[in-house]
Amino acid sequence: MVYSRARRQQGQNIIGVTMDNPDQSIIRRDVLNMVWPFTVERVLQFAVGIVSTGMVGRIGAVAIATVGLSMRITSWVWVLSQAVTVGATVLVARAVGAENRERAAEVAMQSLLLTLAITLTLAVVAVVFAGPLIALFPGEPELLESATMYLRIVAWSMPLQGVMLSVGAVLRGAGDTKTPMYVAVVVNIVNIIASYALIFGNLGFPALGLRGSALAMILAQAAGCTAALIALFKTHTLPVDLGMLRSLRTMIMRDVLRIGLPASAESSFWQAATFILTILIVSLDTVPMAAHQVGITAEGMSYMPATALGVAATAFVGQALGAQRPHLGKRYMHEVIRWGSMLAALVTVLLVAIPRLMLRLLTNDTAVIELGAYYLIFMGVIQIPQILTWVFNGALRGSGDTRSPMWFAAVGIWLIRLPFAYIFSRYLGWGILGVWAAMMVDIVVRFILSFWRYRQGRWQDPEEVQLDSVAG
Repeated sequence: MVYSRARRQQGQNIIGVTMDNPDQSIIRRDVLNMVWPFTVERVLQFAVGIVSTGMVGRIGAVAIATVGLSMRITSWVWVLSQAVTVGATVLVARAVGAENRERAAEVAMQSLLLTLAITLTLAVVAVVFAGPLIALFPGEPELLESATMYLRIVAWSMPLQGVMLSVGAVLRGAGDTKTPMYVAVVVNIVNIIASYALIFGNLGFPALGLRGSALAMILAQAAGCTAALIALFKTHTLPVDLGMLRSLRTMIMRDVLRIGLPASAESSFWQAATFILTILIVSLDTVPMAAHQVGITAEGMSYMPATALGVAATAFVGQALGAQRPHLGKRYMHEVIRWGSMLAALVTVLLVAIPRLMLRLLTNDTAVIELGAYYLIFMGVIQIPQILTWVFNGALRGSGDTRSPMWFAAVGIWLIRLPFAYIFSRYLGWGILGVWAAMMVDIVVRFILSFWRYRQGRWQDPEEVQLDSVAG
């Protein structure tokens, strides 16, 4: 999208790729302006999980593992929603860039319909088949019973979360990056208050334990969903109205899915592998499962800015190539890589130096803390390749090469992570440490593949994709 100076008055960024030779300070400003709102939003979304894990962690290892198992199911709402949200962002952005906000509004409403259909179906399946789904994990009877109960409740938050994801994607495509951040603030405030009240029995409410955690999640997502819809219909970012929901626009839906399905497929690889890997980890015992869960939660702080850097790489490469200035795309990538390297160095120091302190924020179980510390140290060692892989893949996606990251993920997951995790943990007898070692090998291999593809330089000469629904 090409931004004009007049749009600065509307709160949108001026992108340096519209200039012949922007100063490095302009490039740095553009990168930071792109990264910080998205990072804050992701941090706030991540904080919901931190609060839930931290409060549930006071109940015990079984409670932590319960949340971890149910998340293996509920996280599919994010994966499947990507089939819509990625396509919605692109289509809305292109329609707004063509000054066709009516078309952008139609895309927004059709995307909302698609998301609701997908997430409602997923929620019903999770509720009806909660028992069989949880039974796929070879855990102790107490853990499986607890996870089944938890999943049957928390599953109803999935359609609410899906609506938030869809609205956020649409607003970002229209140039509004701050409203999704404000919605995340609402979700966090409600989640903290509701969790404090319902888990431990404060503010006049009964102590419901894990049930209280699930209900708090539903209340928080409901508040966020309401806030997101109000923003969509009342802020006039797009001329939407409920009447647009009365008819199905198959051409728009087709283009939304055509763009978003590859991203959803890549994420599906990850979720399927995580599901299988969780089965292996649960079979090792409850404490390793709990240590793995709190370790992932603690390490997750690095994912937020890393994801934002990947999104920035996608945006700047796409805009530079669209403006026929591939040399500027390369300059922007150098700046993004520089920030990614600094972030990776900082996260490495934190994970390696104070792993136990970070884990104590999530649980007071000594055995879980001691074992989980090894996970954070392992992951700290490979932060640089992990974060830079996000950046390189972002550049590839910005050029239209969405297949390479998908295939690299498939290689890392199915040929490295899963088989090596089984060999290291079972045949070599390393237990959960073997699983984590396999993850390290996978991350390094994918970094090498992504770096190799990026260095080929083909991302600077993409094929143009024609979207009929935007032209319509």
